Amino acid sequence: MTTYIEPSDQLPLTEKRSEPAPHGPSWRLVAVLVLAIPIVVSTIAAMFVSLAVDPEPHDVPLGLVAPARAAQAIESALAAQAGDDAFVVEQFADAAAARRAIETRDIVGAVTVGAQGVTVLTSEAGSPALAQIVAGVGTGIATAQSLPVTTESVVAPPSTDARGTGFAAGLLPLLIAGIALGASAAIALAGRVWMQATVVLIGPLVAGLGFAAVWSWLGVIDGRVVPVAMALALLIGAISWFAAGAGALLGTPGVGVAAILMMLISNPLSGLASSPYLLPAPWGTLGQWLPTGAGGTLTRSVAYFPDASTAGPVWILLGWIAAGAVLLALAGLRQRRV
Repeated sequence: MTTYIEPSDQLPLTEKRSEPAPHGPSWRLVAVLVLAIPIVVSTIAAMFVSLAVDPEPHDVPLGLVAPARAAQAIESALAAQAGDDAFVVEQFADAAAARRAIETRDIVGAVTVGAQGVTVLTSEAGSPALAQIVAGVGTGIATAQSLPVTTESVVAPPSTDARGTGFAAGLLPLLIAGIALGASAAIALAGRVWMQATVVLIGPLVAGLGFAAVWSWLGVIDGRVVPVAMALALLIGAISWFAAGAGALLGTPGVGVAAILMMLISNPLSGLASSPYLLPAPWGTLGQWLPTGAGGTLTRSVAYFPDASTAGPVWILLGWIAAGAVLLALAGLRQRRV
C-alpha cells in the first residue's frame, strides 16, 4: 500500500547557507603598522633628544642684589650673553631677602654684588644643574668687575646625596608603581569598580610610605618622612587613578594610553633629572601640568623647602585623581546599563 504525503506534511530540509570566510589581516594593516610605528617612535625619540641636547635656561627666576646702576648693567649683560628669555631677574634689597626667596622657591638662586666682592647664593636641592648655571653667572659678573667671588649654598641636599642623583633615580620606580597599580586594578578586577577604587586609593599610600622610608634609609632625604610619603602617594595616586579609570572604561587600550602618557610624555617633560627651566618652551611649563612634573616639584618642595608653597602641584595632582575617578564612575554606569 502506497502512502501519499502532502507537500505541506514533508519535513523542511535544512538548508546550509554558505557563510563568507572570515577575512584575515589585510596588507593595508601591514602598511599602516610599517609606517605608523616607526613614525611615532621617531617622533618620541626626537622629543627625547631635543630635551637632552644642549639644555639652555628659559625664564629662570634669578635674584640680584646690587646698586641700581650696576644692576641695570648686569641685566643688560645677561640678556646680551644668554638671551632675553634666559633669566627673569628680580632685584632684592639685601642678601637676607634673597635667601628667603630661595627658601620659598620663588627664585632658584641669587647674585649679590658689593664693595667686598660677589657672593653667589645657590640651591642645589632644587636643581644641581641650575646651581651650576647660577654659579657661572656670578663668576662671570665677578670677572667682569675684577671682584672676588664666593659661593654659598642656601638649600643643599643631604651630604649622602649631594648631587641629587638618588632623588632623580627614584622617578622610574615611582612611575612603574603608579602604572602597575592602575593597570592591575583595571585588568585583574575588571567590572568591580569599588575594588578597583580601593586598590588605587590604598596602594599609593602604602607605596609612598615604602619609597619615603627607602629614601630616608639611603640618605636621599633627611627626615620629613611622613610629608614626603604623602607627596609621593599623591604622585603615584594621580598615575594609578588615571590608569585604572582609562583601563576600566576602554579596556587594555586604555591602559596602554595611560602608560604611554606617563612614561613617554610626562616623564621627559617633568624636568625632574635637571630642571623644568632647562627644557625648551613650552615643554617645561606643560610638563608641570602632568603628574610626574607636578609630583616631582611637590616632592622636592616638601623634602627640602618646607617654606615653599605647594598648593599648585597639589591641585594638579588632585585633578588627575579626579579625572581617573570620573572615568571609573563612567565605567560603572556603563556596566549597570548593560
